[in-house]
Amino acid sequence: MSMSLNALISEVFDKDLEDLDGNLSLYEDLAMNAHQQQELGDLIEEYFDGLSIDLTAINTLQELFDSVVEMEFEEMPGNDLE
Repeated sequence: MSMSLNALISEVFDKDLEDLDGNLSLYEDLAMNAHQQQELGDLIEEYFDGLSIDLTAINTLQELFDSVVEMEFEEMPGNDLE
């Protein structure tokens, strides 16, 4: 899952995969603008079957990875976390 997400991030920010690190900030290090935010959100939604992430609430790549993983597992059939 992280490899797929890394590929999407690499595409949006035109970065090599080996340059991506979980500590990178979307806004400070990668200088994410509104267009890139929309593009990344759209790609995540497309690739992860309608998953919608509020990128304004996420700062680092690690936070993004954690959010995607958490939401993907939360939506798995038979997964009752309560």
